[in-house]
Amino acid sequence: MDIKQIDYKTAMDVIVEKHYLHRKCSCSIAFGLFNDNDLVGVIVFGKPSSYTLCNGIAGKEESKNVIEFSRLWVSDSMPKNTESWFVSRAIKQCPFEIIVSFADTEQGHIGYIYQATNWLYCGESKKQKYFRLKDNSNNEGGTEYRRRERMPRARIVEKYGEEYVEEYYSSLKHRYIYFNARRKRKKELLSKLKYDILPYPKTSQI
Repeated sequence: MDIKQIDYKTAMDVIVEKHYLHRKCSCSIAFGLFNDNDLVGVIVFGKPSSYTLCNGIAGKEESKNVIEFSRLWVSDSMPKNTESWFVSRAIKQCPFEIIVSFADTEQGHIGYIYQATNWLYCGESKKQKYFRLKDNSNNEGGTEYRRRERMPRARIVEKYGEEYVEEYYSSLKHRYIYFNARRKRKKELLSKLKYDILPYPKTSQI
């Protein structure tokens, strides 16, 4: 198996079709897993949209050094340990030193792939409030609703009316952090970490 950097379009075509979220994401760099020239896995790293997150991990001075591990897909045809093998090697090729990722409790995810590749567990993220268009068969917004697209409140009001604004909160997510650096630099980043390092969560705790 080979790991190669792939372009945005290739990564997003696979992610939209095969990843369980079926939607695009921020992408600063992406890697493909190839088996006999067949693309059997994709990993996407993207810049987090939240400045609070970037600043909050190791301070504002390390903000530009933060990247989010935002998507992982591996074909079901691959052997059991392929995901962890792919993740550990893709990280080594990632040019950022601070990598953050989240395991969505709403999907029943614990983050075992991060545990298997020695990430730091830093607790659960806070719920965030978002807006979306209420599903209503009498307006054209049903498609946007079904996509669960986060929309600015003002856009919904302007296009559909105040009565179609729906508030919702993001699910709790387990937060994992990886310092992609050599020993001395990793020690420095650890000293800057703003979160507590906690024991890994298990299924029985959820």
